[in-house]
Amino acid sequence: MARPLRIEYNGAFYHVINRGLERREIFCHPKDYEYFLGLLVHIYEKYGIIVHAFCLMPNHYHLFLQTPNGNLSKAIRQLDGNHTQKFNKRHKRVGPLFQGRYKAVLIDVDSYSLQLAKYIHLNPVKAKIASKPEDYLYSSYSSYIGKAKAPSFLDSKWLLSQYAKSKTKAIKELKRHTLEAEEEDWMPEKDTFKSLILGNSDFIEQIQETYLAGKKDSEISKLTQIQKQLAPADILKFIERMGINKSLTSKLYIYALKTHTQLSLQDIGGMAGHIHYSTVSHTAGRLLLASVGNKTLKKAIADIDNFCAMSKAKT
Repeated sequence: MARPLRIEYNGAFYHVINRGLERREIFCHPKDYEYFLGLLVHIYEKYGIIVHAFCLMPNHYHLFLQTPNGNLSKAIRQLDGNHTQKFNKRHKRVGPLFQGRYKAVLIDVDSYSLQLAKYIHLNPVKAKIASKPEDYLYSSYSSYIGKAKAPSFLDSKWLLSQYAKSKTKAIKELKRHTLEAEEEDWMPEKDTFKSLILGNSDFIEQIQETYLAGKKDSEISKLTQIQKQLAPADILKFIERMGINKSLTSKLYIYALKTHTQLSLQDIGGMAGHIHYSTVSHTAGRLLLASVGNKTLKKAIADIDNFCAMSKAKT
């Protein structure tokens, strides 16, 4: 399947995410986190990238950032590439660190800035690796509430101004808004348009007319452009031919759709029996965890990954 287009222009806001290959750790030592934060300083100084919220999780990262100079691709390629080189050298490994090309969703900040920042800051709490967002060392939340010094690349003034004119009142509102959402299960994928845009209908229409009409992604190679689109029905048929039980078939189908297609979590939930979009994400993650030490399940996942890769490469 062809990769999503990159929409780049001066002043654009994005939610940028990348995950470790096979959901493995991309940070496994404090020095890994520190080096990545140093790289964020570097791309701020070199490319002018401004970060409004961030969270570095053990096997993925979230950045809510702005590109005053419309140069997202250059900055993130350098960020991911340099981190991979340093991580591999430090941990004596070779090969790719990330699962692939980073994901960048264009953000309508008038509609989603507060919701997105809250979602990013609550990641460690939702993952149960911190009891409160301020307890997590590698996110911007502590800087926002004055518990930690803000790094140079973080612009806290802009987001706080969305809450109130007074800094004191803005911080109070940010804390209230964040902590009240601990029980919410909102995920950006739920409202994202074609894996490209998180915004209201007017914003989406404007971006489509201005940047997407007749455009092709210059980063997509000729081979990628002619890749066959992977049909969910073909994936399901392949899994059913494995002859495994119905419950596991459903879980593997969810995993395959989430990993190898650009479908939203909501769309996958509908195709997998009208399950909630949050269950889709949890199911895929738990399946990978269950495969550790389970040779049969691990082989089934590997067979699906291979089938999807081969199918996408056919012309």
